[in-house]
Amino acid sequence: MKATPEDQNLLIELQLIDSQVTQVKTKLAGLPELEQIAAIHARLENTAVELNVVETELADVAIDLRRSELDVEQVDDRIQKDEKRLSSGLTTPKELEQLQHEVVTLTKRKAELEDGELEILIKHDGIKGRVDELLNDQIGLKQLELELNVRLENARAEIDKTLAELAQARAALAPKIDPALVELYNKIRLSAHGVGAALLVGNKCDGCHLAINATEIDRIKGLVPDEVIRCEECRRILVRI
Repeated sequence: MKATPEDQNLLIELQLIDSQVTQVKTKLAGLPELEQIAAIHARLENTAVELNVVETELADVAIDLRRSELDVEQVDDRIQKDEKRLSSGLTTPKELEQLQHEVVTLTKRKAELEDGELEILIKHDGIKGRVDELLNDQIGLKQLELELNVRLENARAEIDKTLAELAQARAALAPKIDPALVELYNKIRLSAHGVGAALLVGNKCDGCHLAINATEIDRIKGLVPDEVIRCEECRRILVRI
């Protein structure tokens, strides 16, 4: 195949544009915000699961706390009633002795219940604190996600702008090159990781970076400038400097 040296040089320019497009698309796919947002989503999911467990535990402890409070109230009501009867002076000595004994017993029972209530209250406050902590974590993570989404959209907009500029440059350049050469170049690009043409630098292909043997180099030197040559190793189009 033959193509003018000018067309071959333009093909290298086209390759530079296409390589830039590949780099920009790779950058788009690897934006750090994407990984950070994914990490936030994972943390939000884990937080939601834990929050559900802790809130259920908190509801159970709240029931225990209310039950304990009622027990204390009932005992306290009985103590107050007994004390009123004691202070009324309308009881017999035997009833007086029984009431005094009952008040002592109830007072002891109330103290025990209050100790249990305090333990439940401490447990309740601890779980409530964890619930508040998880809720605050959710708020913070969602706020961070919003900020990252703004940064992501700005980065994407900048990349889209660059891609549009590159597409415009390619559209202006490609028609200036021999269509048959461009067709061959595009075909090679599909099977050569996006690189269809490379410079011949000394005795090395700038596409696969492998040295070309001396016999092939001598053969290339003897070819006319408009002869399209290809690397023996990677089969990319080689453009002589």
